[in-house]
Amino acid sequence: MSEIKRPVLFSGENPGMTLYAPGTEQPVAVVSYWHCTDSPCGIGHALVLWLDPNLSEDMGQGCIFTDNPELAQMLVKNLTQHFPEFKDISIETLAYANAYCEHTFDGTCYRVLCRTPETQVEIEWVEVLDRKQVVWPQFPAGQAAYDLTTVICPCRVGYLQINGKLLAGEVKTSQMNDGAFSSTAFLAFAETWIGPLDAKKSEV
Repeated sequence: MSEIKRPVLFSGENPGMTLYAPGTEQPVAVVSYWHCTDSPCGIGHALVLWLDPNLSEDMGQGCIFTDNPELAQMLVKNLTQHFPEFKDISIETLAYANAYCEHTFDGTCYRVLCRTPETQVEIEWVEVLDRKQVVWPQFPAGQAAYDLTTVICPCRVGYLQINGKLLAGEVKTSQMNDGAFSSTAFLAFAETWIGPLDAKKSEV
């Protein structure tokens, strides 16, 4: 039997990546890239990029690159800031930059390019390890909750370049007892967020 859910806040793709200083548990970059094919704020792209300010000479703590500022602000406010990887990071203070954004995927490498007159950011997710659908009812997001469905593809390798300079950071991967992989670099296809739902109902 089919089930209809409303309202649809976002549909599209949302790969993410956390890079760590080699051999440590210290994050040096956290990425959330949004390719929106439909939303109440229209379509477009948003790259939420946090950087360790001690390692980034050009961009401080990072930036939010977008070709649709209204969309980017909605995604940061309602969703991104509540993601586990941003738990200890304040992304609401990051500056917004109007940017040309594009991405490509050939089945092996997913590549994102965001460019302003001053800055060019390139990100790559390489070597898909698994493909799995994730259904997360009532995803907690502050005072609200959302029903999330997505296809997650953990990747073995991730790269981040800023103005042609490769950031020294590495992806962390692991393998469960059943053989399934997890990774701090992942693709997220066919992603849909339904809500906001009533947070009080989500706790019942």
